[in-house]
Amino acid sequence: MVVAAAALYIALSGLALAMPLKAPLDWLVPPFFRRAEYGTILVLAAKADVNGALPAAFGLVAAVAYHHYDTVYRIKGGTGAPPAWLVRAIGGQEGRVLVVAVAAALLPATDFTVALTALAVAVALVVLVESIHFWVTAHKRGAPAVHDEGEPA
Repeated sequence: MVVAAAALYIALSGLALAMPLKAPLDWLVPPFFRRAEYGTILVLAAKADVNGALPAAFGLVAAVAYHHYDTVYRIKGGTGAPPAWLVRAIGGQEGRVLVVAVAAALLPATDFTVALTALAVAVALVVLVESIHFWVTAHKRGAPAVHDEGEPA
């Protein structure tokens, strides 16, 4: 059931994100899918009902949220989105939901917690290393520093 719901989510998100987001309320699409991803991870961890599952899920959500935050600031700074290889390396939102759903369906609760922890650490390491490298070397490519308000530093 969980894997079928994840597959349906992936199919619907693929359809929604394949269309250009130009209508007045299309700005709601990315936050909807972020909420769905974060909620799925946290609900499946809560249903595991073992110590460590929710902290592991929070770690994964935090790593992904950092990636989203970093993406927004790159775009605000005029440097564009992160490289496509990074999105593929961390699974994209569809891949992460599918991996977590399959792990929740197939693994015992304690192993699910270990899998969530491993996924959280892997995503965090890849995202942080790439982000740090980008921002440390951004000035060499002419990328402006950007304040929280979006103004150049």
